[in-house]
This record gives sequence, C-alpha cells and structure tokens, in this order.
Amino acid sequence: MSKLGKIAFLFAGISLVSMSITRYLIGDWVPFCWLALGLAVFFLGLGLAKDRAFFKEFFVMKTTKEGMSMGVLIVLMLAVLALVNYLGVKHYKTWDFSSAQSNTLSEQSVKLIKSLDSDLKVLFFYKKGVEGNEENRRMFRELIKKYQDQSSKVQLDFVEVNERPDLAQEYGVDKGSGVVFLDYKGRRNRVERIDEQEFTSALVKVTREKTKTIYFTVGHGEKDLNDSKEGLGLGSLKLMLENNRYVVKELPLIQNPKIPDDADVIVIAGPIQGFQAFEITALEEYLKKGGSLFLALESQNSAGLDGLVGKLGVQLENNYVMTIVDTVMGRGINQGPTVGGVFSQTNQITKSFARSEVTLFRYPQSLKKGKVPETMIVEEIVKTPANSMAFQSMKISGDGPEGSFALVDEVVGRFPGTPEDAKQFSAIIAGDVDFMSNQMLYQNLNRDLVLNSIAALAKEENLISITPKDPAATQMLLTETKFGVFLFAFIIPLPLLLLGTSVGLYLRRRNA
Repeated sequence: MSKLGKIAFLFAGISLVSMSITRYLIGDWVPFCWLALGLAVFFLGLGLAKDRAFFKEFFVMKTTKEGMSMGVLIVLMLAVLALVNYLGVKHYKTWDFSSAQSNTLSEQSVKLIKSLDSDLKVLFFYKKGVEGNEENRRMFRELIKKYQDQSSKVQLDFVEVNERPDLAQEYGVDKGSGVVFLDYKGRRNRVERIDEQEFTSALVKVTREKTKTIYFTVGHGEKDLNDSKEGLGLGSLKLMLENNRYVVKELPLIQNPKIPDDADVIVIAGPIQGFQAFEITALEEYLKKGGSLFLALESQNSAGLDGLVGKLGVQLENNYVMTIVDTVMGRGINQGPTVGGVFSQTNQITKSFARSEVTLFRYPQSLKKGKVPETMIVEEIVKTPANSMAFQSMKISGDGPEGSFALVDEVVGRFPGTPEDAKQFSAIIAGDVDFMSNQMLYQNLNRDLVLNSIAALAKEENLISITPKDPAATQMLLTETKFGVFLFAFIIPLPLLLLGTSVGLYLRRRNA
C-alpha cells in the first residue's frame, strides 16, 4: 500500500471519529457532521482509487478468499443473533405460574395501559444514601416492568433529587424516600404506594379527560370542609379529593335552591340544622334526573332529611352502635371506634375489601331497609360484625339489641312516577360522618371506602380499587400412612446413604 493511500485512510478514520464525537456531545445532527461525513467518504475513495491495483491483487488471493468466506459466516451468524435478540425484545411472552396470578396485571390495568395513545412518563424521585431507597427502586422497577410488557409507551425515569433540583421543584418533591409521579399529556398524579392498585388508580386519574366536580352542601352546620387542623374537620378529605383530580366546591342551597349543571356528586356531611322544604325539593329533582348523592348523617339529628331518606327505601334508626369486647372481667362495650368489618362481596364499592380488614366509625347509627319502591334497589354494603350492640342514647345501661347492623347502604334506581327510560340515580347513605374526618380518614379502610363511594357515584368505575391479589399458600396434607412412607423411604435412608457414601470414599482414598 502506498504512503498516500495510508494517509488517506487515516484522514477518513479521523473524520468518522470527529463526526461521531460531535453527534454524541451535541445530541443532534449539525452541519459539521455532514462535513465530517463528506471528508470521510472523500478520503476513503481517494485511498481505494490510489491503491486499486493492490486491493485487486489482495482480493484474488486464495488465502483472502478463504478468510473472507469465514468472515462472511461470522457476520451472518452475528446478524442472525442480532435479529433473534431484536425479535426477543419486541415480541416476547411471559407466563405466571403462581396460583393467585400475583405476577399478572388485572384486566382493568391491561385495558388502560393498552389504550394509551401518547407516552406515559413515570418519574421516580429519590436521594442517594437514604435508607430503603434501593429496595423501593427495585420493587418499583419490577412493578413497572409488568406495565411496560403491555405497552412501549410507558417511559420510566429515575431522578436523583440533588442532581435535578429543577425537576424536583417543578413536581414539588422535598424528600427522597421514593416519590413517584405519572405525567400524561401534561396531567400529573402522585403515586402513594408501590402496588398495582395505587398505580392503576393514578393512571386512571391522569388519563381522565373530563374533570369531575363534587359539591358539599353548606349552611346547615355541616362539617367544615376547609378545616384541616381539628380532628373532626374535613380538610383532609378535601385535599384527598383534589389530589385525585376532583374539583371540590361548596353548595349553599339555602341561598339558591338549584343544583348546578356541572354537579357530578352532591355530598351532605353531618348537618345539624334542618334543611328547608325547597332545598329538599331541589335534591329530589336532582335525583330524578339521575344525580348522585352522598348522605352522611349523625345519630339523633337527621336535619330534616328523614323524609328524603325514607323515599330512598332506608330508615334511620337514630341509635348508637358499639362493638362488644371480651375482657378478663367478662363482656364489655368498647366506647372507642365502632368496627365495620362485614362488606358486600358483590358491590363494586366493597368487593375488593379483604375479609380481615375493617372500617372504623365514631358512634354510628344503624340503617334499616324501609319500604323500598319497586324501581329502587337498596344494598347494605358495610355492616358491623355480629358482636355489636345498639343503644338508644349514650347513657349506656343494660343490654340493647345485639347482632350485625348495617352502617352504609347504597341505593340505585328511579323515583316512582319517572319515565322508564329516565336516568337512574345513585345514593350512598352512611350512619356516621366522622369516619371521613381528619382524625379517621386514613385509618384502616376508611380512605378506600370514601374514594370508592365517590368514584361509584361519579360514574368512574375504573377508579374503584382493584382487588388485591393475596399469595395463596400451597398446603401439603399427609395421612399417617403417607407420612410413614415419606419418613422411612426418604427422611431416614437418604442421610444414612449419603453418610455411608462419604465414609466409603474417604476410606478408599486414604488407603489408595
């Protein structure tokens, strides 16, 4: 090869390296890249033209042909491996052999993730050195992998807070224990827990295009929606609803007895002053048009809503339900929170609740089915366990009725006299309001009960909690005969066989 040819190939290599480094550093294709590529082609052509006789002689040599044949085989093998690897990445199948299918997403999650028409950004914020971060990152990566298996639009990014303070400030992140945000078309939602239920719920919120509006009635001594300091305020409930991308507004019916057109749900939370007749009429008209109502009423004070509740086929008992506990002194009444631990397994609001979990109430009244119109269905969705007792006043004396009492009912249907093609209304009636107060909202399943109820009333079934998948234990039951065979056929002979083999090998090697 001539000296000029070597120099030409050297400059061609330098031009290619310069082009690659420039593209990598700038992150985009700039005019200089075209210049470097053009120089590389020019010098490569110059070298080949200058030493064309040398290359012609080289390629007709027998050793060159044999070497090129081997090289072609190697290149083909690499190409096949690359193709197989590409197809394996783009098209692969996983199998879940767990009995509870705990490693498989629910149908709801799969349907949602496959409906994405734009990239879903998943941001995991963390700080280096914070205890538990690595474990949280590992768990979250495993969870997101299930979603990424269903759609390539799920983009996961781990963000170190100290390295990207601008991004952390933009998302309002001030801690590093593992904060997760979903960002879809500019709509964001925070993920509170690392599990499918929480992630899919957040996914529904960011993909929701229409914002739902929740109105809370005011002017009758209802619980304060803006009070986040007192235990019995509803400030935490308002914040939770807003974090779930609901619009929360106040509704002074006494000033203007008209339900706004954008009202998706009306909530009446613990009123102590009576509703006027024109207000109740406005509520009835709202329900006749297919509205949604959440009634949470305290015992001994229905605020004049008995008639409306009665028309819905429910009767307020105006008592106080408490839980019976067994103590060393005998049976007694627990004057703390009342347990609601019996849930409807068919209702969409409570069917995901595990039998071992409970909701907590503060001196609730029980509900009883009254005269239910033929056009309505009343379902008891939360009841107390059988070890409960009801009293007519807080002056507990003697024994009251004992058993399981309904604390929350759902009513769906049409008012009598409305057309058969009229929209069905939905109503949730609870015999307590304190279960969704600042003090009790995040205890046990109270939060899930409130959120699921609001989601059902707002006609957002996708927001209702997914049933958790509990690992199923595999039990091995052996009869006495099978256990005897297992013991004398494996447990005893196997160690003796291994011991004898070891001793025999040791003696043989020692005497060799």
